[in-house]
Amino acid sequence: MCDSLIHFQLPAQCNFKEFLLSANDALSSKNLEFLCILLWRIWLRRNKWIHEQIRLDDESCFSWARQHLADFVEANCRKGDSLKKATASTWQAPEIGVVKVNSDAAWCSKLKKFGLGSVIRDYTGKVLGSVAIPIPSPVSVAVAESWALERGILLAKQLGYSAVILESDCLGVTKDLESITLHDSDISNQVAHNLARLALSLENEQLWPLGIPERIIPFVCADIQQLSSS
Repeated sequence: MCDSLIHFQLPAQCNFKEFLLSANDALSSKNLEFLCILLWRIWLRRNKWIHEQIRLDDESCFSWARQHLADFVEANCRKGDSLKKATASTWQAPEIGVVKVNSDAAWCSKLKKFGLGSVIRDYTGKVLGSVAIPIPSPVSVAVAESWALERGILLAKQLGYSAVILESDCLGVTKDLESITLHDSDISNQVAHNLARLALSLENEQLWPLGIPERIIPFVCADIQQLSSS
């Protein structure tokens, strides 16, 4: 996304309307959406400075625009586009000394892409690592689920964990895995589910080797609270 915007060439002389028309011709729909959100944020930053003498730095404006676009994309993906719906069950912790990998995949018909999410957690519910991966090419549900599981296994190995339990909602994938402890599950998978949805707004894989994105933290806290009360 960033490269397209950085290399976008403006006409030598143009007013704001001509600038937007040129951007509309040169940019993809997603980059155009990001540009409009960024311009809106710049205008809000200007108002903050004029009326409140509060200065927002460039990086915070850029990060805010990216997050706002991610929220916009998520809101416009119909609930039916997601491969799975959240269940009412609670997340089950692994035994002490074992870590659990939850993975999920989500499809958005508007973007024509999959989002994959995997998260590693210990017996307290603490997140030990997570990853979100966009997959722009059309693949089957089983393939998307297997890729999410595979990435979760790889992340666990990279972080040095050998005692691992995998949890997946996809029965077909589960039957293909024979050499690892794995539970078929419709147990609540909100953390991995929302990582997969976050991946829909990304251009490249994003890895959090010791944690999780800030926007996913409330789902982690909800699971930990359920563990404490059970």
